[in-house]
Amino acid sequence: QEVIEKENKDFLAQALERAAAAKKKPVEVVLSPLENKLPAAVLTDFSDEALGVYRERAGIAEPIGSVEFNRRLLQQGLLKEERGNLVPTGFGILLFGKEPRRAMRQAGLLGSIHYPNGEQERKEFDEPAVMIPDLLEKWLRDKLPNVFNRNKMRREERPALPFEMVREAVVNALIHRDYDIAGGKCQVIVTEDTMTVKSPGEPPPPITVEQLQSFT
Repeated sequence: QEVIEKENKDFLAQALERAAAAKKKPVEVVLSPLENKLPAAVLTDFSDEALGVYRERAGIAEPIGSVEFNRRLLQQGLLKEERGNLVPTGFGILLFGKEPRRAMRQAGLLGSIHYPNGEQERKEFDEPAVMIPDLLEKWLRDKLPNVFNRNKMRREERPALPFEMVREAVVNALIHRDYDIAGGKCQVIVTEDTMTVKSPGEPPPPITVEQLQSFT
């Protein structure tokens, strides 16, 4: 041990110096500006309906607005404490805000259907992100025809689209997109033969587009 310490004397001195400096000046790591409070955002900007959807899906026992419920949102980075008050973060407004696009024009989802006869139909989903997958599924179910399954004795109707896959793709697009890109929105484009989900921005490093295209 004495030999090792002697040989590494300079390295150990530098390491101890860096450790002492780190203790004096803790650095807060911020991955996105949406972790911070949005200007003029207040707790009442949250939609009770969106919070209710989240509470039901997550199986949360605490009532909305209770100290325990708000502490959960605080721990998840959806609220932030400022001068003794709880205020929404950017991520909180995206998920639960009554009108997320008032604060971020790039929030929400654009849906479009291209029918075989050449007609097109568009719909903007500007609601809280936690509600968008259900609203999109309802819109598509009302617009697209069902197909018949004749594999059994009794004929059954089923949706033309695999909605579980649609939901998964849309949720991933909304969650993982680069919200620093203000000029683009997530999109769902349905044609006679395809469904495409678009999410603005490059994949987060170290993943590349080429890796996604080659499934590696």
